[in-house]
Amino acid sequence: MNEAVSIKGTRHGLLILVDQERDFEEIKQNLYKKMEAARGFFKGARFAFYHEPVENEQRRALEEICLQYGLIHQPEIKTKIQNTAVSLSSNHNQPANQLSPAPQNCAANCDTLLVKRSLRSGQQIEYPGHVVVLGDVHAGAQVVAYGNVLVMGCLRGVVHAGANGNANARVVAHRLAPAQLRIGTSIACSPAYEQNQANYPEIAYLSEDGQIIVESYNSSRPAGRPT
Repeated sequence: MNEAVSIKGTRHGLLILVDQERDFEEIKQNLYKKMEAARGFFKGARFAFYHEPVENEQRRALEEICLQYGLIHQPEIKTKIQNTAVSLSSNHNQPANQLSPAPQNCAANCDTLLVKRSLRSGQQIEYPGHVVVLGDVHAGAQVVAYGNVLVMGCLRGVVHAGANGNANARVVAHRLAPAQLRIGTSIACSPAYEQNQANYPEIAYLSEDGQIIVESYNSSRPAGRPT
């Protein structure tokens, strides 16, 4: 089922998708809850609505919620995004949380989204390219990318690299301890991650048989540790 409101991060800014089939009060409350959960995280970000309400009064009410949390309304973002590979379809019947198709060679040719802060529980990033987080990804947070994911701090949340099926994607973190790790169509949920005390960067990638392998990054150690 589609969410009443879904927020997508793109290189142009934030795109806020609104399910027009939902009751407006439900849409408004859902947007408010998302802004409150990400309080301070979106401050200063540019945003535009996709499939916003037709009535001016309703549009203004949604804009006001975003402005209260420090966002900057720039409607022209939608026009720019419509010409790029973004995480939506022109057919709004596609689930809002489903990433649209992209080239399989994304690991080499995708754009990169730079997140200049840590991600707290409840916060989510979805991007049709690479994602770099200059901080931690706390438990309860989620990062989904077509390409690689690089976390400069501790990764404890959920991460999915190569979300478009790209088996060449990588996940790198200073401390790799995710609740769930996915690359392409492979998935690993290992309690061993919680015991990972490695004080050096690690990289996760897929072996030829589709197994997720984790090993130290920039190390001469010959073998990785399977998840």
